[in-house]
Amino acid sequence: MNPRLVLLRHGNTFSAGEKVVMVGATQDLPLTEKGIAQAQAVGESLRSIAPSVVKLLVGPLKRTVQYGEQVKQSGAIEVEPVIDQRLIELDYGAWGGLSNEEIERLSGAETLKNWQQQGMRPAGIQFAPSEDQLRAETESVLAECTLIKGTVVVVTSNGRLREYARLIGGEAYSGAKVKTGHSCLVELSEGRWKILGWDMSPDDVIGVL
Repeated sequence: MNPRLVLLRHGNTFSAGEKVVMVGATQDLPLTEKGIAQAQAVGESLRSIAPSVVKLLVGPLKRTVQYGEQVKQSGAIEVEPVIDQRLIELDYGAWGGLSNEEIERLSGAETLKNWQQQGMRPAGIQFAPSEDQLRAETESVLAECTLIKGTVVVVTSNGRLREYARLIGGEAYSGAKVKTGHSCLVELSEGRWKILGWDMSPDDVIGVL
């Protein structure tokens, strides 16, 4: 089997009725009950490949650590989660902690739409890390995974996953969003990572594996 990389976005961090805001590196929220259930469903979808999982990398925030632990347990994955700072969600600067409506008042609806749909950073709002550092960190994870025989499961956040989409999928996937609790599957073939499925529900994952 070719080396595979399973990229996971953590589950929900807001319950029904709560104010939904932009959650970045400085908003360290835990998973809700639904977020935990999403992780368990993803773990179940990965059970068929659990024996091939040789590494489980998770971002350092509560939501990604909790998600990785639940995926491990429900997926019968034997390796322990390893926290990797290269997987921490982006710091969204002045947007962090704001609702979409508040961001639109600050930066304009078109600016928010461009980020949400195309991954275009807003002018005048300082995201971190820089685009160059984000690319370098993503490339370093991918380079390390090319040397691993088996499957690597990565738990991170949407801002990071956009860069994986851009680097692996090119223009067709540039800025592609991943919903909470959804998964992406890429495979190393002929020396290149290729996308087998992006933004997949647990049922979709089962169909691709």
